Amino acid sequence: MSEHSGQSYRDSHVDPSKVESYDRDLWDPRAAKGLEWLLEQASLDEILSHRPRARVGIDFACGTGRVLGFLAERVPEVIGVDVSAAMIDVARERYPRARFVVGDVTVNPELLTESADVITAFRFLLNAEPPLRSAALDWMRDRLAPGGILIVNFHLNPRSLRGSYLRARRARDVTMLSVAEARSLLARHGLTVGSVRGYSYLPYRRDGSRQILPRLRRRIEERLARIDWIAGWGSCFILVAQHAGPGRSAGRGEGS
Repeated sequence: MSEHSGQSYRDSHVDPSKVESYDRDLWDPRAAKGLEWLLEQASLDEILSHRPRARVGIDFACGTGRVLGFLAERVPEVIGVDVSAAMIDVARERYPRARFVVGDVTVNPELLTESADVITAFRFLLNAEPPLRSAALDWMRDRLAPGGILIVNFHLNPRSLRGSYLRARRARDVTMLSVAEARSLLARHGLTVGSVRGYSYLPYRRDGSRQILPRLRRRIEERLARIDWIAGWGSCFILVAQHAGPGRSAGRGEGS
């Protein structure tokens, strides 16, 4: 997760051998990432329930289709975008009714010029180096339809228990962003955050390992995720934002 590894995040998932390792932990509820996905689904479901008229959704950096598939059950037309043909092949097999764009829209925006009522980007912005992060946010902002929402997540908060542990260890190669820093980042790209949802509060062992007492852990995490005032201390958080430009409904939450 370093910003200074010398390799662009654009290239990190292109190798077909990356597909299996990328996909594995996200679907195992006994692993940290798998539990986080269960918590993310609950938040997404609530956010999208306030958008019954959404017709088009885009999942940016869709990977093997985890978020895209969830979006497809709630939005009539979904489009997955990713630079990895191997990732897209898996997503297309799973969700044949979705549309897919293979390529880098931050470099070649003409690959997809349609607007969307909902755009999602999960496990991307924190990993991307700053120039790519900025290019991606600009592209997503420009693709939002009037009144549309951008739903993004950040998966390592320095104010969380896990973030505090990593800071205490002086893990300098780990990129982290707080809620305030993420809000500021989006604001610099013309996006106003309307709501914040925190989750994944309990510390956990390294990614990929199975957690102790996973069912109890899930119940505790689900309860904590419903407490709005502690959102800024979750290891992960979701931001819901809108275009802040003229004529847009800037600053309104997803329930408006």
